[in-house]
Amino acid sequence: MPRTKKRLDHEPKQQRSRETLERLLAATIKVLDEEGLEGAVIPKIAAAAKVAPASVYRRFADKDALLRSAFLHMLRKSNETNRERIGKALLRKTLEESAAQLMNSLLEQYKRHPRLLRALAKFIETDTDQDFATESKLYVAENISLVVDALLTFRAEIEHRFPRRALQFAVLTAASAAEGYALDPSSMWHVVAPVSEKELKAELARSFVAYLRHR
Repeated sequence: MPRTKKRLDHEPKQQRSRETLERLLAATIKVLDEEGLEGAVIPKIAAAAKVAPASVYRRFADKDALLRSAFLHMLRKSNETNRERIGKALLRKTLEESAAQLMNSLLEQYKRHPRLLRALAKFIETDTDQDFATESKLYVAENISLVVDALLTFRAEIEHRFPRRALQFAVLTAASAAEGYALDPSSMWHVVAPVSEKELKAELARSFVAYLRHR
């Protein structure tokens, strides 16, 4: 009986600990989304998670360790969601319509979360933990692969000798353009080709399809 009671007492503590950790990671992403990397300080994150700052340091050695865990948690969740929904979210009846939907999704993502995505890119670039950088890039690569896999539905319309490779190149090109346009006001997209967002989406979709269908 004492053993059973001890086990039952321990389980709620573990559950509370997991819930606190989830709340802390969610709060970190929320603060990053609202205030960027510079605004993501421990007191602000702790307040958003409704925990004491000391509670953060019991779980993480420093702020960078917390940010690594939060970013990886976010990327992992993104991949899980995309694995379940990417086809329904992206695919339309034609390649042209699906390309237009992809461009719309890319631009909307960067527009909704500019500070968070800038923070992620900067942290990956500057963090001293190479294992974190490698793991983060693997998650991003997996997300791109999920998009490519979905668009392989139109394999018969792709003239390139290697359809998957062509899609990887096309998706990466579109994503890079959308990122530069949405996140960097000084980008050459706003200097050399200062088009509206609607025009950019249309041109990216047209270029995307033309490249895939080029013999």
